[in-house]
Formats: sequence, structure tokens, C-alpha cells
Amino acid sequence: MSRETLFGDLPEAEAVARDWPGSARLREPVRDQVELRAVDLEALLPAEHPARVIWAYVERLDLSALEGTVRTRAHGPGQAPVSPRLQLALWLFATSQGVGSARALARLCESHDAYRWLCGGVSVNYHSLSEFRTAHP
Repeated sequence: MSRETLFGDLPEAEAVARDWPGSARLREPVRDQVELRAVDLEALLPAEHPARVIWAYVERLDLSALEGTVRTRAHGPGQAPVSPRLQLALWLFATSQGVGSARALARLCESHDAYRWLCGGVSVNYHSLSEFRTAHP
């Protein structure tokens, strides 16, 4: 098919001007930016770190009453919530470090090695941390 028969009634496009004002916009290297790298979470903390001590303590606790309140069940609908064991460990460690804000704790879980180690790849948000603390004082 020729252009004349398909779009014959459309006006021709005007040529785009190449004399644009301002300098050229280019992607330049930025070498001071942070890069994502693979990290072995287990190697982040020494064996005697307080976060490991708190996790060892929390692992021995019977939290079946807290886990029993979780409505999401295996092979059922719904997203799995953050483990009560993990939330308790996070709050115990945060309290031992003088952190009392759920928002501050959530930020630490993204950036601080000890909190990242405790989370073990589980993402937490300030709202669920706050709800856990108020529901289980």
C-alpha cells in the first residue's frame, strides 16, 4: 500500500527544529551513588552481638498465643503477616538501643546491619510495628 492511498488526506508533518535552546541533556556517570550488592546477612554481625543474643532469647519463647491470633492460614487466601517472633525481637532490640518510635524502627530495618540481620529479608513497615506494640504491651 502506498502512503498516498492510506493517509492521503492528512497534512505533511513539519520538520522538527534542531536548534533547541539550552544545553544538551545527557546521562553522565555519578560515582558517589550507592549501589546494591549481594550481602550475606549472617556475616554482618559477630557471634556475640546483642541482636543475636535477643534473637536466641526470643526463639526459646512460647509465642503460640500470639501466633494463634493470625488469621492467615497455610493454603488459604491473604498475605502472610510479619511473624510475631520477629516483631518482638525487633522491639526488644530497639528498646535496648533507645529506639521507641515505630517509624524510626522501620527505617533502621532498611539501613542498619543489626536490624537487617534480625529481619532476614522480611520487610516490615511502621504501621504493623506500631500495631504489634500497642496490641501486645
